[in-house]
Amino acid sequence: MFVASVVCAIEPSNIIVTVNGKSYHKHMVEKGQTLYAIAKAYNVSEKQIQESNMGLTAETLKAGEYILVPHIVSDSGKQKMLNTELQSVDKKKFIVHTVAQGDTLYSIARKYKISIKQLEKDNSELNIDNLSIGDTILIRRAERGYATSDDIAQEIEQRAKREDNELKEGEHRVAVGETVYSLSRAFGISEEEFMAINGLSSYSDLKVGMVVTTKPNAEQTNTNDTSIAENKDSEREEKLRQRDKRGDETPADTVAMHHDAAYSIYDTLHNGDADIIPMEVTFPPLSMHHTLKVALMLPFHMNGKVNPYFVDFYRGVLVAMEDLKNEGYDISLSVFDTLGSGERINDIISYEDGLRDAQLIIGPVYEGELRYVVGYAEENEIPVVSPLADISSLQSPVLFQMQAEGSYKYDKLKDIFDGSREVVTIYANSIDSDFIQEVHSISASAPSTNLNYRFDRGAYFYHRNGDGTSGALVDIVEFMRTPSSKVYVIAAKNETDVDRILTTLASTKASIVGRSMSYGDYIVVGNRKWKQSGTIEKQSFFRNDVVFIAPYHANRGNENVRIFDSRYVEAYGALPTMYSYRGYDAAIIFCRKMFEGIDGKILEERFTPLATPYNFVFESGLYQNKNWIKEHYNSNFTITVE
Repeated sequence: MFVASVVCAIEPSNIIVTVNGKSYHKHMVEKGQTLYAIAKAYNVSEKQIQESNMGLTAETLKAGEYILVPHIVSDSGKQKMLNTELQSVDKKKFIVHTVAQGDTLYSIARKYKISIKQLEKDNSELNIDNLSIGDTILIRRAERGYATSDDIAQEIEQRAKREDNELKEGEHRVAVGETVYSLSRAFGISEEEFMAINGLSSYSDLKVGMVVTTKPNAEQTNTNDTSIAENKDSEREEKLRQRDKRGDETPADTVAMHHDAAYSIYDTLHNGDADIIPMEVTFPPLSMHHTLKVALMLPFHMNGKVNPYFVDFYRGVLVAMEDLKNEGYDISLSVFDTLGSGERINDIISYEDGLRDAQLIIGPVYEGELRYVVGYAEENEIPVVSPLADISSLQSPVLFQMQAEGSYKYDKLKDIFDGSREVVTIYANSIDSDFIQEVHSISASAPSTNLNYRFDRGAYFYHRNGDGTSGALVDIVEFMRTPSSKVYVIAAKNETDVDRILTTLASTKASIVGRSMSYGDYIVVGNRKWKQSGTIEKQSFFRNDVVFIAPYHANRGNENVRIFDSRYVEAYGALPTMYSYRGYDAAIIFCRKMFEGIDGKILEERFTPLATPYNFVFESGLYQNKNWIKEHYNSNFTITVE
């Protein structure tokens, strides 16, 4: 079913009252407003509102009544840049990032792939270890892309070690990969106790670098360790029984086996066995005679307009459902239009049976939307498949990222940049800085030459000086005739410049070969944006041995893709897009896995529903697909895919 609604933005009340020395907004509840939406509008937690209004819950909230909302006066002004200072920032050198809800030092550094050390250097007046919503932080453009997720995690760990001497007894700084479940078990308390004593309203509120309390208060210490462990076991068993009632009655011995496996893996990890995969949640297999309930959450409508890409995704899922039915699986699919709205998603979670009964959630597609779903999914042990987002900060052992993780993007090019080839970077008037930084981050140890291409000077190449200006003229024929193997990296952003440079390289090579002269072999590392260009001549890819790295490949010469295309065209009267293929892949992989069971073995598996393979790793606190595709456009006009 498609669900659509319009939720009006909540305007915070400017009526401020003081009660017992504390300031509050006097807010009139309007029809359709939820406790969550009100809390979000005022940038406070639901718990803070409930504590300010005796007996208030999400269920007792009524339209037409006044409630008190804490008036939070930010003390982070001393850390914020003044408008005059922001105006003086060199926008060519820096990106100005405003800290938003959920941002942490780790997530910001990982998003921009920049070192903590560099962030601290460029923001010396800001306490980057204690960021507040609304703080502004400078991101140096030239340093983006040089720090990997592992580098940043190591920096965070080192900073934490320096600061841990200041921690009080019973305090702990959250490290990369730690979750509410792992910490509560490590410190011998229940998940509910851990969240309560640390003021966490959902599992996703736990962030890397956060200092948490590991001991309950005096009133909570009366329960001995044995009863706590028994309570935790019974809590998890009750969750399994609840899943049982929703239609996945797995034989009791199978449930017990997977339940014990989850604990044994965790215990072995903390006993120092490094060979065990860090899997904290397992999903027991469903019996084949039961129905798998799937919730598909997509933003079919954005800003009042239909988004055709997600219609294509949905159609791909429907084709997959046909195949799964033919394989003997019984699946019930509920479809929800998220409208790209967090409030809408919160309402779906709260009120829609199709979501609340789901045993597998596919979507939402954006990381910001996923935040609303993950806490609910952790609590109910439901796997969440993120089909398209490159997740930068969200962590959860129930979360599966299908989009190829960015830190693995150029792994398949390491042999090209191992030092055996000279790296020749060709610049033009416009520069694609992100692309160049990504490529240069893995080619730093290789011999290099920098050239400038100037079409306005007769399409010549010049040596590039350190300040970017043009130096001596380069005879491109003689340059290409040198015997050294080369890899050309075209830094131009303008598509016309890219086309001209590719054409010049190809025609020069053809001229050299036509005169029976030798030349040093070369390839060109391509920017995948070129493939969507209507300006760049595609034959130049073959004539220059261009290599692309892409997250998805669907060569229509592939038999599986050809059959899918035929069925899709027959059903919908249009050619499928990459969104159609990804929708098919998501449904095929994870619906099948729900009947097989999901555990640590998923890290050893390789999935290829159509043409693109998926390999998952458990890193940065979630499951990520690490597989990128290497496409080599050969000079014999064939494409080799790796």
